[in-house]
Amino acid sequence: MTEEKMSLISICNVLSHPEKNPETWFYLPPNSTEWNLNTKGVFSLDSFDFPTDSDDFLPEQVKNNGWIETLDGASIEDVIDNVNNQLENPTLDQLLQAFIFYFENDAFLVF
Repeated sequence: MTEEKMSLISICNVLSHPEKNPETWFYLPPNSTEWNLNTKGVFSLDSFDFPTDSDDFLPEQVKNNGWIETLDGASIEDVIDNVNNQLENPTLDQLLQAFIFYFENDAFLVF
């Protein structure tokens, strides 16, 4: 079960199927200027399921490769909803642009 929940997933899949994303944090490699739709990330497990002094909920990429926390599942849905409210048929590139903008600015992108 742990391996399935902490498997790599592309940003494209995260943005295409937000209803399938867990509510936990999505981690990506540290350089946001290099992220694209094919960049793979990983969702953490729910930290509430572990002791307070444990980091076992974190993916190995965070511990070993310096991956960073980006947005949680609910925030990703909020970003997608915001774009959908602005644009009739947003492209995946526009969703990615909005995702990165929200991560970097803690604000929604206005198209």
